Amino acid sequence: MSMNVTLPAVALTTLLLGACSSSVEPQQQNIAPAVQSKTMQVQVMYRDRSLLPPGAELKVTLADVSLMDAPAKELASKTLPLEGAPPYNVELTFDSSEVIANMRYSVSAKVTRNGELLYITTEHNDPFGTVQSQSPIKVMMEKVAKPDVSLTNTYWKAITLKGNKVQVTEREPHMQFHDDGKVSGYLGCNNFTGQYVKGQHFGLRFKAVASTKKMCMDSMAQESAMSEALMNTFSYDIMGEKLVLRDEQGSNLATFQAVYFN
Repeated sequence: MSMNVTLPAVALTTLLLGACSSSVEPQQQNIAPAVQSKTMQVQVMYRDRSLLPPGAELKVTLADVSLMDAPAKELASKTLPLEGAPPYNVELTFDSSEVIANMRYSVSAKVTRNGELLYITTEHNDPFGTVQSQSPIKVMMEKVAKPDVSLTNTYWKAITLKGNKVQVTEREPHMQFHDDGKVSGYLGCNNFTGQYVKGQHFGLRFKAVASTKKMCMDSMAQESAMSEALMNTFSYDIMGEKLVLRDEQGSNLATFQAVYFN
């Protein structure tokens, strides 16, 4: 036996409106506020005159650093490969609605290569404060202290000889120390090979150094200076990426810089 149930018109209308409101209301709650994009010009520098090795990358970040006991909240960042010398100009795009009055913000920068940290900012840089009122925002980085480079298996580029800056014509004078006690390199005109010894009463001595016999009119004086430096070396110092050859009196004979290749 079938039964037909008829609902009053008012009750039916109420049910339909309730169904509509329950389906619309969650959609209204999920509507996100509009992003208010702004751009910030940042100029990144470092003080020393070192050239960065190939493969170095710069990352610039705008962050909320208000909470001392919590990680900074990143508002914007950009990473780019570096070529040439500083300054490096970077444009950051951020949502200005996330910038709240009376909170602390900072722009930071760091340079890395293959995961190794080379440079980093050590000061607070408030992009919205009175100090940084002009564009671009200037950010200074400091070189990260590194352990001394190994004497062996490093490409050492000659920088000074007898206090004079090395002049490069075709190839740069350089040398490399090998684990088997041998040394090889380029004097400025001729290639050379030889041996080195590190002793108890002296730091470093070269012996049995021999070179090719090519003549180069523009670089023979510089080659002679490097050959003389090797012959008179009695000790050495390595400070970070810098090698200094010294004579028996401790005087500087030559300086070299560690060079990296891809």
